[in-house]
Amino acid sequence: MHEITYTFTFGDGKQVAFEFSFEEETFTLVQATRESWPEWTWLDFNRCENCPLSTASTPRCPVALALCDVVEASSKLVSYDELDVSVTMPDRTVSATMPAQDALRSLMGLIIPASGCPYTSYFRPMARFHLPFSDQLETLYRAASMYRLAQHMREGKQLEARPGLHGLGDVYARLNVVNRHLVERFRAATEKDSSLNAVVLLDIFAQLLPMQLDEPLEELHPLFAAYLD
Repeated sequence: MHEITYTFTFGDGKQVAFEFSFEEETFTLVQATRESWPEWTWLDFNRCENCPLSTASTPRCPVALALCDVVEASSKLVSYDELDVSVTMPDRTVSATMPAQDALRSLMGLIIPASGCPYTSYFRPMARFHLPFSDQLETLYRAASMYRLAQHMREGKQLEARPGLHGLGDVYARLNVVNRHLVERFRAATEKDSSLNAVVLLDIFAQLLPMQLDEPLEELHPLFAAYLD
């Protein structure tokens, strides 16, 4: 098992730890067990209009199940409440102080791709090589690199590979639909806005990144001088 723990430390010294386990090979989240689940986790509750899942085989939304404990534990957090956040991974620990919404955004960026949702699973490689608290430029670099490596793998399996990065925009467009419906689910689950705003921040990334793909990414060119000469 691959295990990652997010620990939130509040101003009064209180701590909340979120412990996650993932299958080693596929990096699929090992779902926690509970005696009952809230109504907003049902698949048909504010269901994504493009959702390919069947209620017969998947009665509850995989993303909602994956985030249920986190949303409930953070339901009274205000977006700009300052937290000390520590992320413990098998080979390192990363710590920072930040608003609750940014801490939750980083956590959700790990969990959502590994949840089992077919539209977020495209980002599972990024979750496996998780970079806590990544900014927009770091996310752009990682997503673009992941996508091109995926096309290289498709070629190796004699599958059609798409040139350039335009196909990544399609992947993000589907993620945008998931994010919008997650916000509606969370509205039914939270008293405050930290979880809502965390998803909104993720979605801002998801909307802005495809726009950047249409540009020549000149701000990164100096780093690639050895390849471009």
